[in-house]
Amino acid sequence: MPDAVLAFETTVIPHTRHTEAKAAIRELHGRYRPREDSPRFKARALLVIGSAGSGKTTALEDYVADYPDSATEDADVRRIVYVEAPERTTRRALVGAILGAYGYRARDHWNTSEVIEKIAFYAEETGTEMIFIDEGHHMVNENNPDMTAEVTEFIKSLLNRVKVQIVIAGLPRLLDISVPGEKTMQLRRRLQPTIILKPYDWATRSGRTMFSGVLGVMEKMMGLPDASGLAKHEMAKRIYVATGGEIGIVSKYLSQALSVALAIGRRSIDLNLLGEVHSGWHPIYEPDVRDMLDFDAILEDEPTVPSGGPPHHDNPFLCSAERLREIWLRDTVPPSPRNMSRVTKLRGSGAQSLRPFVREGL
Repeated sequence: MPDAVLAFETTVIPHTRHTEAKAAIRELHGRYRPREDSPRFKARALLVIGSAGSGKTTALEDYVADYPDSATEDADVRRIVYVEAPERTTRRALVGAILGAYGYRARDHWNTSEVIEKIAFYAEETGTEMIFIDEGHHMVNENNPDMTAEVTEFIKSLLNRVKVQIVIAGLPRLLDISVPGEKTMQLRRRLQPTIILKPYDWATRSGRTMFSGVLGVMEKMMGLPDASGLAKHEMAKRIYVATGGEIGIVSKYLSQALSVALAIGRRSIDLNLLGEVHSGWHPIYEPDVRDMLDFDAILEDEPTVPSGGPPHHDNPFLCSAERLREIWLRDTVPPSPRNMSRVTKLRGSGAQSLRPFVREGL
């Protein structure tokens, strides 16, 4: 069982959004030239934007997998270095993360120029062509614009002096570093066209078609004996409402459903099983009032009333069609995003509990 679930979770589906992100990274990578080459392209940065579960980290991981670290007689080769921006990133914290990725620590007495010289030295020694910065939204301090400006100025200096291409992935508030303004002007001039990983839109023909197509591919990957019909309208519609069309969240639902199905010998996945998965991630703590007894009632004299199972009102897989539409309309306009750090496969730290359709943590 674990092998089947592992295979499902680790197989990357080359759907449209994922392919677009990798193509943009590949285009940026093509600008890199070794130090001895002349002339050289100016280094640039690419922003990859998306909500939690949109596939930002998956795109980075998949691209890194094509350029694994290697070793020669003279040195280790690290063509792509991956860094996760620390929460509430300052310039010093980002410096520490980048140097840490090379296996070194920053010294307190180093100034900015010395730090960049060190990074440039390590990048040249290891043949680094790109630096990936994940969780880049941590670099945006909404309460301290000067701190954000300090970090963006440092990234601009990296581009100028280290001359490696930089990819920064993060939640939508990362876009703040590309907003026109005096403090962001220098970095904005060095940005590639931004990639925004939007979820597939159920309200459009193309979005619905592509989303259903991805579900069909996922069902084949699961390898269950009987058809589950994930791409059929009723099933696809409910999966969409539960996940908002974010492929990463869809994968998490289906992975858990596959794990349960294999454990109990189910031959396929249905709405009831997906409803159980959803309920497990979004428990409701409330008393069961459906079979309440009077305080003085004698238990043996009272008829047994079936509990009817858990409440289904807000469960997208089990609620009525009318309620499903209400949930979809309610969640069409999500609230302002919050900090949503989570663990990534390449390097991770911490996580916060998040809510269902708002995409805050699945």
